[in-house]
Amino acid sequence: MDEDRQARLAKNESLFRELNENIRGLAGRLGGNSPFEFICECSTSGCFERLSLTLGEYEQVRQDGTHFLLAEGHEDIEIEQVVGRHGRYVVAAKDGVAGLVASDDDPRA
Repeated sequence: MDEDRQARLAKNESLFRELNENIRGLAGRLGGNSPFEFICECSTSGCFERLSLTLGEYEQVRQDGTHFLLAEGHEDIEIEQVVGRHGRYVVAAKDGVAGLVASDDDPRA
């Protein structure tokens, strides 16, 4: 896969990550230990699959700027590798150009 396509796919995923960061902010104000609905951060622009995670689970995903929250089966092996399977969701790490874009676009960096 060429570098431009890798960068474009990583940018798509970064947009969904930004949306989830806003959800986390709202959920944090509401408090509690109940799960909240986050959005799959896969590279498919039309995907809005919801994933139910507690704030603690979400924070574990966010410990690394190259990690993204995905629905099972939504990973793209050309730009990422699965680093965790958690039943309801998977955690994928971007590598190569996609990893560099993900780190640069990390809202927590």
